[in-house]
Amino acid sequence: MKKKLALELNAVDLLKYALFKGYALPADLAPINSTQERILMTVKYSLNQSMVAIARAIGLEKGPFSKSVATLEALQLLQRKRDSTDRRLIHLELTASGQLLTQQIEDHIEAHFASRIKQLTAEELQAFYAALSTLEHTAKILIAQ
Repeated sequence: MKKKLALELNAVDLLKYALFKGYALPADLAPINSTQERILMTVKYSLNQSMVAIARAIGLEKGPFSKSVATLEALQLLQRKRDSTDRRLIHLELTASGQLLTQQIEDHIEAHFASRIKQLTAEELQAFYAALSTLEHTAKILIAQ
């Protein structure tokens, strides 16, 4: 039986909703909004993707994305870097302050997620982590193409 990929991917959105339910960035961490937080975390794990690719991954149009990037640059959390082989491409790179902040954000998110998944049994957790591993492996294959 062939499954419809678009329909099945809806489960990923539902999972993200369930995991992030009730999550908020602590105000004492940084003067950034949730969109800027997503940009920083995507840059941290973007595997040197271009600004355009990061904007698409987050689901933002060029204008709002560029404005958020400019704010993050002004806060000295990230910087733009031209691609060494294709000067038309611009990449984003975390500064030392950006790396420190993203680590703090990651620690906070992980604590939130731990509270959300504590209701799962050991078998459900094992299946959950196996599924995440499969999704990550598949994403790396598709991104590399």
